Amino acid sequence: MLSEFSVKKPFTVVVAVIMVLVLGFISFTHMTPNLMPNIDFPYVIVTTAYPGASPEKVESSVTKPLEQALSTTAGMKNITSTSSENFSMVMLEFNQNINMDSVMINVNNTVSSVSSSFDDTVGTPSMMKLNPDMMAVMMASVDVDGMDSYEVSEFVQNTVVPEFERIDGIASVTATGLVEEQLQIKLDQGKIDALNDKILKNVDEELSKAEDEIQSGKKKLKDQRADFESQSEEQKQKLVDASSQMEDGKTELQSVIDKIGMTKQQLEDAVSKAEETKETLSGQLETAQDMRDQMAEAGLDTTEIDGQIKLLQDGITQADTGITQAKQGIQAYDALDTLKEQEKELESGKITLTQKLTEASVQLTNAEGKLEEAEQQFEEQREEAYQNAGLDGVITVDMIQKMLQAENFSMPAGYLSEGNAQYLIKVGDEFADETEIKDLLLFSTGVDGVGDIYLKDVAEVSWADNAGETYAKINGNDGILLSFEKSSTASTTEATDAVHTAMDSLMENNPDLHITALMDQGVYIDIIIKSVLDNLLYGGILAIIVLLLFLKTFKPTLIIATSIPISLLFAMVLMYFSGVTLNIISLSGLALGVGMLVDNSIVVIENIYRLRNLDVNKRKAAVQGAKQVAGAITSSTLTTICVFLPIVFTDGLTRQLFADMGLTIAYSLVASLFVALTLVPTMSSTILNKADEKKHPWFDAVVNGYEKLLRFCLRKKVYVLSFTIVLLILSGVLVARMGTAFMPDVDSTQMSATLTMPDDSDKEDTYQMSDTFMERALEIEDVQTVGAMQAGNIMGMGTSDPGEMTFYILLDEDKKHTNKEVAKMLEEKTADLNCEVDIAASTMDMSMLGGSGIELVIHGTDLDQMAQISKDMTGILEGVEGTTDITNGLEDASAEVRVIVNKNKAMEYGLTVAQVYQAVSGAISTETNATTLSADDADYPVIILNDSDVTRSNLGNYELEGTKDQKDVTVKLSDIASIEEAESPLSISHDNQTRTMTVSALVDEDHNIGLVSRDVEKQLDDYELPSGYTVTLSGENETINQSLSDLVLMIGAAVLFIYLIMVAQFQSLVSPFIVLFTLPLAFTGGLLALVMTGSELSVVAMLGFLVLAGIVVNNGIVFVDYTNQLRLDGMEKKEALVQTGRTRIRPILMTAMTTVLAMSTMAIGVGTGSEMTQPLAIVVIGGLTYATLLTLFVVPCIYDLLRRKDLKPIVIEDEEQKHETEGNVL
Repeated sequence: MLSEFSVKKPFTVVVAVIMVLVLGFISFTHMTPNLMPNIDFPYVIVTTAYPGASPEKVESSVTKPLEQALSTTAGMKNITSTSSENFSMVMLEFNQNINMDSVMINVNNTVSSVSSSFDDTVGTPSMMKLNPDMMAVMMASVDVDGMDSYEVSEFVQNTVVPEFERIDGIASVTATGLVEEQLQIKLDQGKIDALNDKILKNVDEELSKAEDEIQSGKKKLKDQRADFESQSEEQKQKLVDASSQMEDGKTELQSVIDKIGMTKQQLEDAVSKAEETKETLSGQLETAQDMRDQMAEAGLDTTEIDGQIKLLQDGITQADTGITQAKQGIQAYDALDTLKEQEKELESGKITLTQKLTEASVQLTNAEGKLEEAEQQFEEQREEAYQNAGLDGVITVDMIQKMLQAENFSMPAGYLSEGNAQYLIKVGDEFADETEIKDLLLFSTGVDGVGDIYLKDVAEVSWADNAGETYAKINGNDGILLSFEKSSTASTTEATDAVHTAMDSLMENNPDLHITALMDQGVYIDIIIKSVLDNLLYGGILAIIVLLLFLKTFKPTLIIATSIPISLLFAMVLMYFSGVTLNIISLSGLALGVGMLVDNSIVVIENIYRLRNLDVNKRKAAVQGAKQVAGAITSSTLTTICVFLPIVFTDGLTRQLFADMGLTIAYSLVASLFVALTLVPTMSSTILNKADEKKHPWFDAVVNGYEKLLRFCLRKKVYVLSFTIVLLILSGVLVARMGTAFMPDVDSTQMSATLTMPDDSDKEDTYQMSDTFMERALEIEDVQTVGAMQAGNIMGMGTSDPGEMTFYILLDEDKKHTNKEVAKMLEEKTADLNCEVDIAASTMDMSMLGGSGIELVIHGTDLDQMAQISKDMTGILEGVEGTTDITNGLEDASAEVRVIVNKNKAMEYGLTVAQVYQAVSGAISTETNATTLSADDADYPVIILNDSDVTRSNLGNYELEGTKDQKDVTVKLSDIASIEEAESPLSISHDNQTRTMTVSALVDEDHNIGLVSRDVEKQLDDYELPSGYTVTLSGENETINQSLSDLVLMIGAAVLFIYLIMVAQFQSLVSPFIVLFTLPLAFTGGLLALVMTGSELSVVAMLGFLVLAGIVVNNGIVFVDYTNQLRLDGMEKKEALVQTGRTRIRPILMTAMTTVLAMSTMAIGVGTGSEMTQPLAIVVIGGLTYATLLTLFVVPCIYDLLRRKDLKPIVIEDEEQKHETEGNVL
């Protein structure tokens, strides 16, 4: 046995104690203090940018493909998503204890595979694990006397921030309110117009020469046309004259022919006949002349023959005349034929001439057409030349941006090797100052008098700052706010302590520098831990005082008191090696356990004390005293420890938050058990002498009165049990009306508030309203410092909202009002402001772990139907008393102008939808980030300003550049797209790939989240949903119910374990039932304590019931065990119960009072942050007090009812004939 070994070898025990003290001290000094246990969030967030896309487009093109692919990831528990304009966010929740590093690899592979099919305009998805360290651990304000905002900003950037960033454990320092300089480039239309005039003048000269050549060509063509017309008329006249002459000849010839009256053939026949007649007559004439000659010779009368000769001659003459006339007729015919031929030739010549004239005319016309075309082309080219001559279409924001990015370039190109040496080849050189940017050559015009165009020739390049765009103030004065984020492995307190050290050093070296912490988790953690440690110390002292009051002797009190620090340091060693940190939960477990640490030692020392008074020597009394009760204290310790064993069956926040408490209580109780079985016997064997009988007249009176009352209760068991049952039922009724909460509200010196302006407010309105809010906040008595900054996402996952402001409010350390009271006063002072003010009464409120307010989540498919249900749900929430700030997302629907591009029409101008988007986006943007200028050891953004004149009303008139018929043209946006005004939801949410819409509401300070949620549930039960749609109640109440369900499961399992341990202890199935009846007593007392103190049924309070289940049975175990021993020794049952009550009332009251008083400071709420564990202490004190008092009466009554049979010892015969006093197994 441990006790015998310890008494025989006391120096071994001393060495072990010294080792525990040393290791405990080292462990304590090396443990990392934190506000809460290490909470692992098994979440992965996948974000994807999709510029220009509506929520519906983001949902269909990005979110759904990602959800479908990621939903099969191993270990997936839940998947939710939000599709907003230009942005998709998918959140993956995994099972607890999964290897998140492996998960990230799987998620990355899946996302990479899916994203490869996305459109080119979709950005690359990014992944991140959700980590509490992403939140700022500290916010501080900075102000410097005698410096303006520029100098303060420079000082903070160059001195303050670098000093803080060098601190180990600080991951990043973000400064808000810095006045930052930037180089602005603004196109100067005046300069561009001046260059345009020079270029146009040169163009005019060139165009004038071309115009002169065209006019000269027109004059030549005009002269040629005139000559052509003249010659043409002359030729035409000649043809007319020739034709007239021919007509006259034809008329004459026709007249001749008409006179002849014969045809040409007839004339030819007549000539032929006449010639034949002539020939005949000529022959006859020759014959006649020969006859006359003969007759004359003959002397004959020739008169007759002369007459015949004359007739013949006349006939020949007549024939000649006929021939001549006939030939003339023939000639007339021939002449007429000739004229006809000539007429044909004339006609043919006329046609030829006409053709030649036509050809000449066509040539002239063609020449004139070409000249006109050349003139038209000249006019077009002149207009184009005038357009191209201007720089308006050449010098654009996009052109300058690309030029700056291309020129501000420096990059290693590789290495060249020469021998054994390698030379780095670096190409390019970045801009050194703004002069180089001003002298940037854009292009060369090649125009005389204009030449090269530099940036300074077309734009104003100047320095500017964002003084008018940023807002950060401290107590009404301009200042700078610093946000500190720690690294994941660093301790919050160590990190913030190092920041404070750096602050002091900076302010010491710079007397005019003032740095004030507005929010400091490290300081708050220190305050909380100090408060818990103080409560632990006070509890230990009170426990020792109780021992002195009961024992009235110093030595046994010293022995018992020694067990407290040794057990605590022993627990610290176990905590250190098991990875439990110093946090409010683990330390609360120690504070809770400090009152129980002495329980085992009290039982042991009292038994030893009893044996010493029976004249047993010190060593034997020490060994026997510990050995006799070893089984009882071991089982009672196990029953307390085992209540935390079922925590392994839970997951989520319940397990992560309260595992530390279970471990610390278990460690401390195990340590106290070892101390009671080793150190207590050792010390008792050396310093515990036989004590004089101490008189306790007041306690003796209590014992005598208890005996009388107990005997009465044993006679009237029905009344006792009825009274107990009535109180149990009453407590159950009160619980049904009791409000619930996740975590109690924690008071601190730090608050925050968010101011939201109406949608139509500009930044000047927001700044003015913020000044007013700050002035009124500073008027409140306990408000010390107020810092304000532009609102943004606390984890840096979103951009700032110009219509929102975040205020950090620091209260006085010795404030006279609670945070809730200050928040109430602030609400009253700002009630008349035209803005929405949300105040967080404490920046350290642990309830944020469980969500906020009430959420009604609508599941469905059709957004319009869901919107209608959302409106109905809003009406339901408005009708429930206690709800405030009700939102359903519909009132935030964004007004949008939809440009729906007709792809076919756009393609006629060579434009795609993406090109239209780029053009419109560039037209409506007011500034473009071009590049970065590194100068004077600082980086300055280079911004190109764009004076956009595009408005919602004239958007359709915006002209885009395109091509048509291989020509550059411009087209109005309205010609290729329809422009519609519409409203769309700001975002579309999914839960496990089903569309959801959330209606949320906060609960005001005068109502409880649990009670309000019950009213909402009643209203939902009466609402008829369309088929395919569901509404679930979520938010903080869901977290509360889940955690409470987990704790109820734990309590149920704990009761089973306790019963089994007692079965093993008592070797009976009935005796444990008697002890278990103390549990309803404890729960009744705990519930009544919550009701009487006005506390809510929170998760911390339920944890108190869990702890109570393990504590309260100890008294019952002691009572039943001792009663069984007396009955086995032969005592009658009722006398045994009475004797047990008289004997065990002192240790029962001592153990109960030490535990109660040890937790009293925690229950009262001593120290900052005590509200966190106050409900637990109230439940334990109330339950233990009530159960202890009634255990002394109820347990005997139940024992009397259930254990009617006599107890018989179980005799085991062996070599030494031993017997063991244990109950019968029933």
